[in-house]
Amino acid sequence: MHAALKISEGIRRLLEVIALTSGWLLVIMACVTTFDVVARKFGMQLPYTKLQELEWHFHAAIFSLWMGYCYTINAHPRVDSFTERMTYRSRAWIELGGCIVLALPYVALVSYYSLDFVAQSYMLGEQSDSTVGLTHRWIIKGVYAAGLWMVVLGIVSVLLRVLAFLFGAMSEREVKLQIGHVISDV
Repeated sequence: MHAALKISEGIRRLLEVIALTSGWLLVIMACVTTFDVVARKFGMQLPYTKLQELEWHFHAAIFSLWMGYCYTINAHPRVDSFTERMTYRSRAWIELGGCIVLALPYVALVSYYSLDFVAQSYMLGEQSDSTVGLTHRWIIKGVYAAGLWMVVLGIVSVLLRVLAFLFGAMSEREVKLQIGHVISDV
């Protein structure tokens, strides 16, 4: 089970690096948004459609590139009122069932079909509906697809930790599994 934890931690670290690195997109997005607002305020004649589309592309990229890591640190939305009074082991069993029965099959299936989604966009040369919009729409669709695959990795990482805890006779501290209600420093 120590090997499973090493793999899990390696996946979590990879997802963390991707998420934290992509955080710099917030700075770029803020600059683009600020420029768009200032340019409109002063009546500059610019391709505003491209700027607005670029803004939502950055929003989508940031969201997509953080999803997998957020799953590994339990920062995704869930209803904990059902499990808050349960033991840690009971929550781990629910997490195991949720990962195997719900999360992994669904996200893996959507991720698999996302590859075709990107490929078709590329083959069609898909671009904005606006004549002055951005081209190469397959790029942002590829970022969506990458984000979905990162969620699959995040689920696998959590699943390995749950298995190590439930079947490897390892303590909560050893597995560093964050499930159920988690209080974080924000």
